[in-house]
Amino acid sequence: MDTGFWFSVTLACLLGAMSPGPSLAVIVNLSIAQGRIAGIIAAISHGLMIGLFAFATASGLVVIVDRNPLIFNAVQIAGCVFLIWMALKLLFATPSRENYSVVTAQSSKWLAARDGLLIALVNPKIIIFFSALFSQFVDANSQLWEKTLLALIAGTVDMLWYMLMAVVISSATSNSASLMAYQIYGHWLDKLFALVLLVIAAGFIIQIIG
Repeated sequence: MDTGFWFSVTLACLLGAMSPGPSLAVIVNLSIAQGRIAGIIAAISHGLMIGLFAFATASGLVVIVDRNPLIFNAVQIAGCVFLIWMALKLLFATPSRENYSVVTAQSSKWLAARDGLLIALVNPKIIIFFSALFSQFVDANSQLWEKTLLALIAGTVDMLWYMLMAVVISSATSNSASLMAYQIYGHWLDKLFALVLLVIAAGFIIQIIG
């Protein structure tokens, strides 16, 4: 495996992370609603789960999924249920009347880490992506270090991309005017994110039924 091979893997993982989906929606929402630290924590936990997922896929998960379509369907259904649950939670949440800076200071880092991890764990797009990607780069003769490096690349690229998104998004809402605007319109933005998640979940459901 030469430099061109690893560059191709890195580029493919970057493009996969940059592709709009539920993970981006969750990271952006956390970064706006709870601040930069929450977004970065979610990005880190998301990247760690992506790395573990990538290693499992490279080590043979793709074979298991191919031979047991029920497992794949179960993962897809679980992912859709989680996306719908998050969307409904945002859609029917009661608008907060507290000062935004206080809410940000008291936001739970553990909950941010949980959301980043879970959205990576049950996102049906991820298992589809890695199954397609690693089927091109991994075979029965691949060495353990090669699979490990693939997983490290996938997790690191994902983590850095979403950390960048968290920093950029939180910086855009860090000034007082933006904070005041979020206090006024933030609950409507949550509704918009909820609709995005519902549309994504609907797309996955259509794929499952089809």
